[in-house]
Amino acid sequence: MKSSGTGKTKKVTNKKTTKKVSTSPSSSNTKKKTQVKQKIKPSNKVQTTKKVVKQPQKQVKKKQVVRTNNHSAKSNVRLKSTDDMEYVPFLDGENKIEQVNINSLMMVAPDEDEVEDLDAQKPKKKIKPMAIIKFCIFIGLLIGLGYILFTNDTFNLETISVKGNEKYTEQDIIGKIDLKVGENVFKQLILSDRYAIDLAYVSKVSYGYVFPNSIVVKVKERYPAYIAKDKTSGKYYKLDNEGYLLEECDLSLKKEELIVEGFDFGQAPQLGKKIDESYVKKIETYNKIKTLLKEYGIQGEVTNVRFNASLTIVTLDGKLKITFANDSNLEYKVSFLKSIIKNNGGEVEGSIDMSVENPVYSKYN
Repeated sequence: MKSSGTGKTKKVTNKKTTKKVSTSPSSSNTKKKTQVKQKIKPSNKVQTTKKVVKQPQKQVKKKQVVRTNNHSAKSNVRLKSTDDMEYVPFLDGENKIEQVNINSLMMVAPDEDEVEDLDAQKPKKKIKPMAIIKFCIFIGLLIGLGYILFTNDTFNLETISVKGNEKYTEQDIIGKIDLKVGENVFKQLILSDRYAIDLAYVSKVSYGYVFPNSIVVKVKERYPAYIAKDKTSGKYYKLDNEGYLLEECDLSLKKEELIVEGFDFGQAPQLGKKIDESYVKKIETYNKIKTLLKEYGIQGEVTNVRFNASLTIVTLDGKLKITFANDSNLEYKVSFLKSIIKNNGGEVEGSIDMSVENPVYSKYN
């Protein structure tokens, strides 16, 4: 270390770097410090603002930063800061520069208390007097219209007509519905029990209004699909596809109905009512068998069906009896039946038991 004159100079030597430090103040050093301070301090406020404003506009477009001055009551978002310290300057209303960490903005769900406060601060909609007046006028018109419809003699029932009836006459239908000529049409349509018609063949009733005082009764009737023999009484009854008991009949009145056996309707069968659910399921099983016979091209008309416990016995053309188990794979059994008939020349007579694992074919002697 060496020193000379008034100015002292120290020389520090390291392995990698060498620095000279002057301890004596000089005018040149003072000027340099003054110049540095002038560079740091902005010359005027407006110029600094212009320089700062240009940068956030570019960064906002890229990063789509949205700044809020305060967490107001109208906002549902809180800003949560992180440790990423990248800042962008913004100007508030007083042209003051603030810095916001754009990498530290996170969407945080508000607390329940804050949500309640926000809901409480929402402005309540005021009911306008004109809306109340319009509503009152509307209610008044409805009341007035109802009074006219229910009290004016113009709307007293004069004529009743019936459509869709085949089994029953028009007078049979009118005699069973709860509608009276001479009384207000609208009162009867609203208050009367007009859908409860005690007729076994009638499945559905609907009504049409003809202005000003006429009613059209539309009837949908059931059609007999089976003639069932009752095991208890030995009598025959007509049934529809859904299992409704229609009427007692004689075999001489048979048309296109299929004769089925194995039903027990009890001591007093109720016409117009559905039979026991277990027999309804037997009918559904037969309908499935009938559909499969047609799909697999098995020729022959079904002339008789007999239900025996868990078995369904179908007779084709009066000469071939086929026994099916109700709980078996019916589609597989019908396909197997087709191969048996084909292997025996296509036309067979006798009986085939498809209810066992190995079907048995027996010819009539």
